[in-house]
Amino acid sequence: MRSANLLNDFAFKYVFGEDCKEANDALKSLLTVFLERKVNRVVVKNSEMVKDYSKMKSPRLDLLVEFDDRTMVDLEMQLRQTKDNLPIRFSYYLARLHGSQQLEGKYYKQLKETIVLVFFNVNIIENDNICNTFRLKCDGDLPLVKDEKEDRMKLRTIEFE
Repeated sequence: MRSANLLNDFAFKYVFGEDCKEANDALKSLLTVFLERKVNRVVVKNSEMVKDYSKMKSPRLDLLVEFDDRTMVDLEMQLRQTKDNLPIRFSYYLARLHGSQQLEGKYYKQLKETIVLVFFNVNIIENDNICNTFRLKCDGDLPLVKDEKEDRMKLRTIEFE
């Protein structure tokens, strides 16, 4: 039996996106490690983002996961640089995912957390960190919200060689 390279996009989706206990356990372990939070239950959702109108881009997420508290996580495996600007692309994915929540008749504080977790083999940030987390901040590094629990949009990158 040949072993699969999980850095391959298709192998990544196959191993972590399969509808079986082993894949679900592996996915929960991966999310627990890289999101630094306990993951009790996850559900892999359809990864196609629905367009609002015909000229809008229709991104296909690598793996879209929903936690039991309805937190949405997009896991992306990005092995090479493309012509698209990757930080802007993943910010777009994050905004689309966050904005896709049904909020009619609800308060904005009821929005659930959304996270885009990206695994890269390219250096996009000039620092020595393996893991970087990006949040909305004001100029001067002031956070937009005072309580980290209110910070509902996160882009986290994991760089590897």
